[in-house]
Amino acid sequence: MKLLKHVALVSGLSAVLLAGCGGGGDGGAGTPVLSGVAAVGAPIVGGTVSVTCAGGSAMSATTLATGAWQVTTSGQTLPCAVRVTGGTVGGAANNTPYHSIAINFGTVNITPLTDLIVANLGGATPATWFGGINASTLQAITPARISAALQMVSDALGMTATLSGANPLTTAFAATNGELLDDVLEALAAAGASHQAL
Repeated sequence: MKLLKHVALVSGLSAVLLAGCGGGGDGGAGTPVLSGVAAVGAPIVGGTVSVTCAGGSAMSATTLATGAWQVTTSGQTLPCAVRVTGGTVGGAANNTPYHSIAINFGTVNITPLTDLIVANLGGATPATWFGGINASTLQAITPARISAALQMVSDALGMTATLSGANPLTTAFAATNGELLDDVLEALAAAGASHQAL
C-alpha cells in the first residue's frame, strides 16, 4: 500500500512546527461520553459526526462553531469508529469525510491526522474501512495496534519529536492558532498530506 511512501510532501513539517505549544491531556477511560474536536487546521462547523461501536446503537452529533462535538453513550461497547461528514470549513463546504477511532471513553478527535492513522490501522482508505466495520473488526483493534499506527504515521511525516507526546487521537485541543495539534494540521494542509496523497 502506498499510504505512507511519499514523505517528501512534508519534509519541512517539523521545522514549521517547532514553535508549537502543547495541547491538553488525554481523555479519561470509564466516562460515558465521547467528545472531541473535528478540524482541518480550522474547525469543521455543522458537520455530522457518526459513531459506530463494537456493541450498542449508533450515535450522532453535530459539530459546533469550534469544531467541538459530544455524544453521551448508553450501553455502547468499545472500540468505536468515528466519522465526520459535511459542514463547512472557513465558510466553504467540507466535501471530505474524516475518520477516527476510540478505544476509551473520553476525548477522540477527528482530523486529517487521525484519518492517516485510521488508514494505516485499517489497511484501506478510511471511507472503505468505515463502510465495512463490524463488531469483530472493531474488537480486533487494540492499544498496541493503534500505537503502532500512530508511530508509523509520525515517523513517515517526520514529526515524532514535534508531537512531544501529544496524541492526535486523544489529546484535547482547540482549533486555533498556537495550539500544537492545530498548527500540525495547518502544516499538513499546506503540505498536501492526506491518505490520498501519501
